[in-house]
Amino acid sequence: MAGSQSKPAGRLRFKPTLRLEESLSLAAFLMSLSITLINIYYAMRGAEIAVDPPAQLILYRDGAGDASVLTIAVRIDMINVADGYGDVLKTASLSLDGGGAAFGYEGTIRTVFAGADQKTPDCELGLRCLQLPGLYVIERTDEIIDVPSGAARAFTLSFPAVTWNCAGSGRNGCSRFASFPKTIATLSEKGLSATIKLGFHSDGERKLTCRTGTFDRNYLQKVGWISLPCEITKA
Repeated sequence: MAGSQSKPAGRLRFKPTLRLEESLSLAAFLMSLSITLINIYYAMRGAEIAVDPPAQLILYRDGAGDASVLTIAVRIDMINVADGYGDVLKTASLSLDGGGAAFGYEGTIRTVFAGADQKTPDCELGLRCLQLPGLYVIERTDEIIDVPSGAARAFTLSFPAVTWNCAGSGRNGCSRFASFPKTIATLSEKGLSATIKLGFHSDGERKLTCRTGTFDRNYLQKVGWISLPCEITKA
């Protein structure tokens, strides 16, 4: 037909294709790059400690007479979820008033609950043992608390709530904790609010808060120890 125009031919499109060998090489390169980036991330991240809040506080008397002090025991469960990077617990402290007075941890202990007619375990050489009605405490001091990579560890830390183990100042400072009877007098029978701070060498600081219900101070004074379950929320 006169005057008709033909349609312009479309552009030729180049469709690249990869051979099987090239596809496998590219996949291997991407996988290697991903692994390298992951390793770099974890090398920079280091250890990663997951800490479970404690389920209870154990308050007990250590010593006799005017020389006796109140000690607070807290079980800490932790897991290092990092692969290839361990960590060490360097510092731990406990406060009963939100930080006005903080008590450092003295060491680790093991508690054994036993009836009055049950034979208590022997105290091994190098350990310090304390016997109370229904409770036997075995103290270990100067212990390195390490958490290897992929490991789950559980420790019960002891915190003597006494002036010589206290950091604080002012009206609400350390002078209130001179002895076992004076420390008990500072505790509210409506319940305790304990803040536990853990400082790891690589993974930094953790802070846990444990709040207890009401308890009987007279019972603690008479028997010498009490176990307080607590509702805990991470601060």
